Amino acid sequence: MSRAAEPETPVERPGAYRSRFTGALESLLAEKRFPKITIGDLVGRAHTSRRGFYEHFDSKEACLLALLNEAAESGCAQISAAVDRTAPWQTQVRQLVTAWIGVVDARPAVMLSYLRDVPLLDAPISAGLNHDAYVNVVRAISGGEEFQESGGAPLSRVRALVLLGGLGKLAEDALQHGEAASTHLEEAVRAALLLAAS
Repeated sequence: MSRAAEPETPVERPGAYRSRFTGALESLLAEKRFPKITIGDLVGRAHTSRRGFYEHFDSKEACLLALLNEAAESGCAQISAAVDRTAPWQTQVRQLVTAWIGVVDARPAVMLSYLRDVPLLDAPISAGLNHDAYVNVVRAISGGEEFQESGGAPLSRVRALVLLGGLGKLAEDALQHGEAASTHLEEAVRAALLLAAS
């Protein structure tokens, strides 16, 4: 008589174990500032061990960089997908800003950590962060044929930095006052339109 097949042990997808730590860190950042978070906090929240943590990260700073880079990649994809490249440039700018603010409001702890904690990291550590991720998306959108043909100006790197720096400060101010960044959406769109006007 043949034995019944034993149930297969679920196999975690590649990176899933690593993402448990970045997810734990994001959860902890909603409760306290990064400098106060310990490796013990991370492994406790991730329900795993220190050994498991150090198999994936050299330090909590490395874990933070992984979280921020993942968030930037995901956020950029959302923004890029939200913009209709065939629409008039003003519509594209509105969609871009709306999507960026939506990314911030969906993960406020990540944005605040980027704004407050990254400047405190040693330069060799922060060098591993893709600081230009959103800049590149903004420039790609404003550099599109339809954007320019409908009267919009392609944003230089400097203008893109000014736009995103302003949006970042706006988001930081709103989040620190317990507001959603979307509270200031219309003002943000107006400022972005001025920067993108030819």
